[in-house]
Amino acid sequence: MAAVPQSQAGDAGLYFPSLDGFRGFAFMGIVAAHVFQLWEGVEIPWQLKVPNLLVHCAWAGIDAFFVLSGFLITGILLRLRGRERALRLFYFRRTLRIFPPYYTLLLLLFAWLAWSAGDWRAPFEPARLSYWVYLHNFAISAQGWDAFRPLSHLWSLAIEEQFYLLWPLLVLMLPIGRLRWVLFGFLLFAPLLRLAMTVQGSSYVPIYVLLFTRLDALAGGALTALMAATPEGRARLGTWGPRMVAFSLVVILAFYVLRHGYLLDDPLVQVVGYSVNIVGAVGVLTSLAFAPRTLGLRGFFAWGPFRWLGNRSYGGYLYHWPIAIVVHQWLLPLGMTPLWSLVDTMLATTALTLLAAEASWRLIERPCLGLRHLYPPRVAPVDVSRPVAE
Repeated sequence: MAAVPQSQAGDAGLYFPSLDGFRGFAFMGIVAAHVFQLWEGVEIPWQLKVPNLLVHCAWAGIDAFFVLSGFLITGILLRLRGRERALRLFYFRRTLRIFPPYYTLLLLLFAWLAWSAGDWRAPFEPARLSYWVYLHNFAISAQGWDAFRPLSHLWSLAIEEQFYLLWPLLVLMLPIGRLRWVLFGFLLFAPLLRLAMTVQGSSYVPIYVLLFTRLDALAGGALTALMAATPEGRARLGTWGPRMVAFSLVVILAFYVLRHGYLLDDPLVQVVGYSVNIVGAVGVLTSLAFAPRTLGLRGFFAWGPFRWLGNRSYGGYLYHWPIAIVVHQWLLPLGMTPLWSLVDTMLATTALTLLAAEASWRLIERPCLGLRHLYPPRVAPVDVSRPVAE
């Protein structure tokens, strides 16, 4: 999961409650997928066959987070174009949002490692620095998941930080027409690179965790933000959104029927599936934000508990995987049946993750966000119906 900002472009006055809820819903899907992953190899009881089928495609939620991030952050940047101190303001606010909870997790984990005994600490040593500088996705690409297991989920944050080193410069400096061509280039380049790597026999891991193979998800969200800058664009997106969702669901169902699942290590999923995920994520985003009718889904995702989850999903995502691993290690020696092993792991992981997320929000994230007044924007409220200048 990427570190998606709240579904609010504060400088633009935009707010999408249903997108916060959708983020919370997707976050819980990722938690469920990781819990099932911990018990991989255990015979799934019949009561959990259907949930197991569903969570086997929950990894696609990562693309939804990338799309949301590209959409929301690009929307903020577009409305900062031409404003004084725009770039410094963007990086200041992103630093307040992203770094404090992230580095708190690293400090806690590595402090614990320093006081712990056991040879299992050794795999962390070669890649310790990579976590501090957001390069651990390259380490995972080279060495695989197992060597970095308690922190392996942070690869998505590395992708985002790498992307947002340069993307704000492009948005703030390039003409909009040229920016569109850059995004079209990203949308074409990433799937072609995945195809080339798959043909060359690459493992699925580098294809999954490297920035250049996931550029199209961030670009899809960014291009959606460009289109949403005009009333005509928002109207088109609202019309296309439900069709995009339907298309992606049909394709994913076809994978289940023809290839017996929607699995990460399926070469066809690596080449085609990621693009299908992006189409579906853009469709959900635009349907919730702009479609005139959503059959109640906008209200469903705007439900208070989902929005609560969405607002705390960043801290929850940071802590959920180490928590799940510890819970799994606690329950493993008890010899419970597969059904109760999965259920108890899910319940305990969810409860502890939500507690950690709330603590992170109250003690770290919200106080840090309160420091935004130290560098206030010199930006007047912007009418969202005003098109972005070429």
